Amino acid sequence: MTQRARILLVGYRKFSELVTAVMPEYEVQADIQLVESVASGSVDYHALIREHRPDVVASAGANAVYLQKTLKLPVITQPVTETDLVDAVARANRIGRRLAVFTYAGQSENLERLFKSLRIMINGSLLCEQYSTTDEAAEKLLALSANNEVDVVVGPSYICHLAERKGIDTVLLYSKQSVRCMLEEALSKARSTSREGHSDPRPFITQSPQMSRIAELARIYARGRAPVLLQGESGTGKEHIAREIHQSSDYCQGALVSVNCGSIPAELFESELFGYVDGAFTSSRRGGRVGLVEQANGGILFLDEVGEMPLAHQVKLLRVLQERRVRPVGSNREIDLDFKLIAATNADLSGAVECGEFRDDLYYRLNVFNLSVPTLRDRPEDISAIAQHYLAAYGVEYGTSVDCAALYSLLEFDFHQYRWPGNVRELQNFCERLVVNLVGGAGIEKQTVVEVLPELYADENPQYQGLSVLKQQEHRAIEEAMLRHGGDKSVVSRQLGISATTLWRRLREMRWKESLVSQRTRYTTVSRSIQSRG
Repeated sequence: MTQRARILLVGYRKFSELVTAVMPEYEVQADIQLVESVASGSVDYHALIREHRPDVVASAGANAVYLQKTLKLPVITQPVTETDLVDAVARANRIGRRLAVFTYAGQSENLERLFKSLRIMINGSLLCEQYSTTDEAAEKLLALSANNEVDVVVGPSYICHLAERKGIDTVLLYSKQSVRCMLEEALSKARSTSREGHSDPRPFITQSPQMSRIAELARIYARGRAPVLLQGESGTGKEHIAREIHQSSDYCQGALVSVNCGSIPAELFESELFGYVDGAFTSSRRGGRVGLVEQANGGILFLDEVGEMPLAHQVKLLRVLQERRVRPVGSNREIDLDFKLIAATNADLSGAVECGEFRDDLYYRLNVFNLSVPTLRDRPEDISAIAQHYLAAYGVEYGTSVDCAALYSLLEFDFHQYRWPGNVRELQNFCERLVVNLVGGAGIEKQTVVEVLPELYADENPQYQGLSVLKQQEHRAIEEAMLRHGGDKSVVSRQLGISATTLWRRLREMRWKESLVSQRTRYTTVSRSIQSRG
């Protein structure tokens, strides 16, 4: 799966409605989670961080300032632009004559000149109320209401909510464009944070000679501009190798931009990859958009699941790779490109070329350097090192002390007998599940391990018999996602990077029963309980 930026948005009602209207524009680039909340000490935001694991948080006004003081993660503030303010005041003046604009004090330093102009332009009166906390804003609003001094309030979502409860008309201060500015900044910050956060030489946790050799070759292949093709089953760690190449390359100061080639809808392919200019098509957003290929300029473009790219898309991508230039949709100019290309696939690309399902010219352009990543079952020396790394890491994340050596002694034999159809990703999931059940200081016994990891001890499931290894892996990945997300198909399809229709077909092939979701009830309940306690 492609590593999309993870953004957690914290806001209230009208803010949520505004953000929801814009979110579909960013679904290819980011996994965006929206939490309705007014930032205060009554909400455990650290638990929300553990639940959603964002790269960056975004909010507005006093909410953003509170979160910046509370969290260690970067917090992006939604801007208040002069255009937003003028538009909001104009709309409010069409509703009433006595206006009050509420702005956070930290955002209002340069707005006094604008307010002077607005007071001359509007038909009525205009009060500017600055606040440092939501409680202070509520007190000022209460005073205005009690004295019957205002007809319309302009402000952020929570202030609008309070005003409406007093029977006062409201206009939201922010616009869709300011949401886009906030999300663009959040994306940029998330990518830079991701670059900084992966400098730990452990994206290769290995004791096996096979992976040690791959690590060595990855650093060699990182030199220069020649493309690198990574081949191997899903979950083997191809994305970690891509990060290692990025860090060791001449392009390490640029972005590592990941593209899931199988998840971009056909009608959005050109606009997402190549970008577009303002007014390029009817639904294009104001100001246009920088495409993913241009975002990788000076860095690395990582084409994940490249074998899933339709033929019609392949020819368009090939042209850009050959010419090292891109023309955004609707533009009359071309942009010069300089980036290193990494492609990854779990498919047999040479076989796909023979079958006419993958262009041979694109294959030869991608396959300059080739790294075949072995499955976890083919490098058993790595199981111990990887397992103990993740047990320790999740112990820190969930706030429990884990004796990794003692715990692993209960698992070692069974882990080495297991076939690991989900490879390193499955091992990582197993470790997280185990640690979740350790929270609270309770010791863990063999029987608990059996209950927490039933897959580890189950006989070969009849539903997988007769299937290829790749097909078994696909079915297990879908089953794991369906159980983890309580059967929510929309969430599962987004996580796996497949369409809802494809997921429905796969579930029908698997003869999926919704009742299977109950198998993970205990794990889900324990996990949510832990997160709610913080």
